[in-house]
Amino acid sequence: MRRYLIILSALGAAIIVMSLVKAWQRRRAVKAGLDPSDIKISTSYIIGGLTGLAVFFIGVIALEGGAGTPGTSYSPAVIKDGVISSGSFEDNDN
Repeated sequence: MRRYLIILSALGAAIIVMSLVKAWQRRRAVKAGLDPSDIKISTSYIIGGLTGLAVFFIGVIALEGGAGTPGTSYSPAVIKDGVISSGSFEDNDN
């Protein structure tokens, strides 16, 4: 499930950035009296792609940074004598 969240967040960020850059370039073209379809918008794709990659790698680091290593199991937090003990990852001894 994590991988899908990372991919979707990267794609969403790239789409948002690309549409904002395209709108900005379109406004600049109209102000300059040019036809917006004549303006090359290749920089928006570069910026959007870089943003998507940055969000992807930040997402990987953020979501996988606190994950347990393979071969471990998670013990959830429990209440003992009115005090909450934190959850933890424990090694599986097979």
